[in-house]
Amino acid sequence: MKIGIRNDGCGNTSNRIKAFKRIGVNCGLIEKKKDLVKFEKIILPGMGSAPQAMKVLKKNKLDIHIKKFNKNLNPIMGICLGFQIALSTYEISNSNKIDCLSLIKGSVKKIDFINSPLPIINWIKIESRNKNETLKNKIFYFAHGYYCDLSIKEKNITFVKVSNKKIVSSFENKNLFFYQFHPELSGENGLKLLNKFKDL
Repeated sequence: MKIGIRNDGCGNTSNRIKAFKRIGVNCGLIEKKKDLVKFEKIILPGMGSAPQAMKVLKKNKLDIHIKKFNKNLNPIMGICLGFQIALSTYEISNSNKIDCLSLIKGSVKKIDFINSPLPIINWIKIESRNKNETLKNKIFYFAHGYYCDLSIKEKNITFVKVSNKKIVSSFENKNLFFYQFHPELSGENGLKLLNKFKDL
């Protein structure tokens, strides 16, 4: 079964396609709403600008159809920016924010509590409250300057420490699989997550 990857020119889709090929899965691109019907699972990739990503989604009415896709409990994976635009709002600055997909309640905020330059680019160990063996105490590759401030308390949320502050690193619930890090760039730990999504 093919998995669809949203292609809006913002996300680095080639890395995702290569990663899934390594585990024997062919992926197709989602550029228009009619493409969604070809797939039972979709990936919202990372990297790029949230305003640009949402602009393209709304222009093609993909935002509406992704919400329907979620309502039907079809599996969705979000990576980095793909996780962030799944939230309710994205704060570009204190006085400027945009509406996003609202698949999860919460807001994306700039990491303004560290002295080092952004984005954060590092391998960081996950802290988990649950027994999720694909995430707990595993190290993944992060590259981001914003973080997800979720308005919900779930046992399926994991964290990482950034300058002694805990920020969300992943959220898994029912059909949603969202990661602030990049599984496709995280070696064997990342491939295990992609395999789990493939096997749903």
